[in-house]
Amino acid sequence: MKFEKDYKNLITEVLNFGEGYDTRSGKTRALFGTQLKIEELRYGFFPLITSRKMYPGGVFGELAAFVRGPKHVDDFSSRGCNYWGAWAKPDGSIKVDYGNKWLDFHGTNQVKELIEGLKTNPFGRRHIINSWDASSLPTEDLPCCHYCYQFQVDRQGCLNMVWIQRSVDLMVGLPSDIVLAATMVLLIAQQVNLKPGTITMQFGDTHVYSKHIEDAVKYVKRKSLKLPYWMIN
Repeated sequence: MKFEKDYKNLITEVLNFGEGYDTRSGKTRALFGTQLKIEELRYGFFPLITSRKMYPGGVFGELAAFVRGPKHVDDFSSRGCNYWGAWAKPDGSIKVDYGNKWLDFHGTNQVKELIEGLKTNPFGRRHIINSWDASSLPTEDLPCCHYCYQFQVDRQGCLNMVWIQRSVDLMVGLPSDIVLAATMVLLIAQQVNLKPGTITMQFGDTHVYSKHIEDAVKYVKRKSLKLPYWMIN
């Protein structure tokens, strides 16, 4: 359960040393350039935060929508993910690069290229999916927060990932992002007959909203529970 301890330490660091900012979504306390490493998948455990309520089913539904290229809020809600309505247009349509750029980045299916590359050249250094497309930002309903995913195969036959995120809400967003990242690694590893490895999450603006500070202080004092095991059907 080291990852949750490290997660709590990251929250504490931001609370103690973060600087105050006024943002479009409210006041925050933030640090820039932080990291969280998750190694639990290697040992059969799934990195689910245990010191608070979690709803991983919604995250699984979100990923299911991403890999199909979401165009409408129903693409999320029909799969049990109910929080994308906040960014959809009145008619329910939504334009995001999450998933869509994975499948079509100016004509390239990055998921297909990734799977093929991992099979044919597993020790290559170009196993990357990139969601950040500056040309589409003016028309996006929500620019990507996490936007780049680089994969590496080690000599133990494990699939490792570096996850890059420009902005992360530690209390609300990151617990779900961890579930999303872990599920991505598990599913891709299954596709290419590898074992899941380490996830290294790199963050730019790392923040706690002022309205969440009281809850954050309470959370870091709670005792963590035993992690669940992962299994893929």
